[in-house]
This record gives sequence, C-alpha cells and structure tokens, in this order.
Amino acid sequence: MVEETIRVIRETESQADQIVKHAQDQYNKLLEEARKEADKIRTEQLQTAKQKAEQEMEAARSRGDGETAAANIAIEQEIKALKENALKKEAEAVELVISKLV
Repeated sequence: MVEETIRVIRETESQADQIVKHAQDQYNKLLEEARKEADKIRTEQLQTAKQKAEQEMEAARSRGDGETAAANIAIEQEIKALKENALKKEAEAVELVISKLV
C-alpha cells in the first residue's frame, strides 16, 4: 500500500511537472506573440506618423511657395513703380536743368 501511494505521488508530481512545463511553454508562446504584435503596431504607428508629417510638410511647403510667389509679384510691382517714378523725376530734373540754363 505504501508503495502504491509513493507511485501515485510520483505520477502526480510528474503530471504536475508536465502541467507546469506546458504552462511555461504557453506563457513563452503568448509572450512572443504579444511582442510581435506590439512591434507590428509600433511599426504601423511610426509609418502613419511619418506619412502624416510628410503630408503636413508638403502642405506647408506648398503654402510657403504660394506666399513667396505672391511676395515676389508684389516686389516686382513695387520695383516697377519705383522705376517709373525715378524716370519721371529724371525727366523733371532734366527739364529743370535746361530751364535754368536758358
């Protein structure tokens, strides 16, 4: 009877060891799957963030180009007005010098 009890205890311990080993294997498997999923999610979020940043940068660049073009047009118009004003002043100065000489 004692031998039978010892055998049952050993079988139970063996079964317990197998259950613990199986549980540890499952734990490791689940942990690895969780790590892979986390890496996948992180990679996807990084790609999404990069794409959004690139889109925002392109939109800002486009707005900046538009503002630069508008500023260049305004500057060119101001330069043209200044040149026309300078030509008028030059003509007035020439007439004044001629009238003083005569």
